[in-house]
Amino acid sequence: MSRKKIELNEKVEKMAEKYLQMTDTDLDDLTNTALKVYLLNHLNSNQIRDALKDTSDTQSEYRVKLFSIDDLNNF
Repeated sequence: MSRKKIELNEKVEKMAEKYLQMTDTDLDDLTNTALKVYLLNHLNSNQIRDALKDTSDTQSEYRVKLFSIDDLNNF
């Protein structure tokens, strides 16, 4: 899994901090979930499948957890 650096603006950071305190979630889980929702709403199913087909076996296990068949069938 690759590591990326992101910079949150002040308002998003405050909202994220509040959410993380309330839900006992870590920033990685929040970021992955938020990006998943965003990407599923902005890419079509062919683009998603095309992006995911070139993943390694290790990443495939994570991909299955992150993007279920139900997510793809919603398109």
